[in-house]
Amino acid sequence: MDFSDVKKIAVIGSGDMGHGIVQVAAMAGYNVAMKDVKQEFLDRGVARIVESLDILVGKEKISAQDKKDIMGRISATTDTAEAVQDAQIVIEAVPEIMDLKKSVFSEVSASAPDDAILATNTSTMSISEISKAVNNPARFAGLHFFNPVNRMKLVEIIKGAETSGATADILVKFTEAIKKIPVVVLKDSPGFIVNRINAPNQAMLSAILDEGKIKPDELDTAMKMVGMPQGPYELADFVGLDVFVHTLKYYAETLSPEFRPGKYLTAKVEAGDLGKKTGQGIYDWSSGKPLIDGTTMCQDITPMEMLAIQINEAVRVHKEGIAASVADIDLAVVHGMKAMAGPFAMCAGMQPEQLVTSLDKLHQRFGLAIFKPEPEVADGSFKEMK
Repeated sequence: MDFSDVKKIAVIGSGDMGHGIVQVAAMAGYNVAMKDVKQEFLDRGVARIVESLDILVGKEKISAQDKKDIMGRISATTDTAEAVQDAQIVIEAVPEIMDLKKSVFSEVSASAPDDAILATNTSTMSISEISKAVNNPARFAGLHFFNPVNRMKLVEIIKGAETSGATADILVKFTEAIKKIPVVVLKDSPGFIVNRINAPNQAMLSAILDEGKIKPDELDTAMKMVGMPQGPYELADFVGLDVFVHTLKYYAETLSPEFRPGKYLTAKVEAGDLGKKTGQGIYDWSSGKPLIDGTTMCQDITPMEMLAIQINEAVRVHKEGIAASVADIDLAVVHGMKAMAGPFAMCAGMQPEQLVTSLDKLHQRFGLAIFKPEPEVADGSFKEMK
């Protein structure tokens, strides 16, 4: 199959990610079938697409006729075979449960055309493991969109153990066609690029909460002062503390036991205080917005520490061959985290001693080896990485 043959997309799942993928694909001119297990889920997904398009019409970014045309390219069904019939690309966007994803792809693989590309939107799980449910895994890959799909530009295209170069190439072209920015992940590794680079910072955020010396408001205020749209704890609440804890548990199993979520976050999740979606998390969201005291900034954990952690992990990602280049790593971080610049660009003018001092301080304070500086950070040779 050539990219020019791609006319129809099927998306399995109509939730936060699924309906967003359907929208951007339909806006790019593709016919899109959205599938879910219940009609009520589909109705909700369609309603959210309509709501999003209405906002664009109100801002005069699209016309009322554009909206009508886009919706005319979208169909919804509870039947998998109907959804994937004649589809050239099938994208799964169901909850992060390995058995569920394998079950979905076993059904999709049996129903979709033999040459259809099958892709998972997983943010953490092994592409190679999921591909075991697919006949001809050469046509299978990860296609990781970021939330919210209609606003976030990055898409990570992850190659599994058997993903063919042709499959990856078509997905790169598809990503560009829907006006997103593709970055190819060469190695199926936990967290891929963006989430992997952010993983040690997640572990630090958990450790800070358990230590209890810094209030979440104080760290969030400090981060917003340097241009972050949301502080890290506000973002954790926004995404969901259950997702945060699930991710740390996954990294604890696949990267290092040091990523295990701490007592504070575990207790929050066990109590059902998951953040924005439940009205209470690290912050009170009962009014629809987080109740944050922005009058005080913490002084001992600063943006410098978080940047040092990022460049340290980015060096590991580069050394492990997960990304093709430093430029790809920086591009992924800029568009996956809404950062001003990627870690290599941000640290290019810094002295190694600055970074090592920050990392050593965190290592000694929290006792986590994941904060120990990489040799290339300590001697400054990370600046020569290509």
